[in-house]
Amino acid sequence: MPTTDGRWLMLSRHTQPAKAVALVLGQLKLKLPEQSPPRLSAEKKLTM
Repeated sequence: MPTTDGRWLMLSRHTQPAKAVALVLGQLKLKLPEQSPPRLSAEKKLTM
């Protein structure tokens, strides 16, 4: 994602929780929703 000063903001994407987080989610009987795949434009840039 471009910023106003010309730099790019790179957003991390975690598809699976860390082991400790997965344990807590399991104990709370919670599930994370499925993630949709990232979308790319024709210019090979991420779209929001």
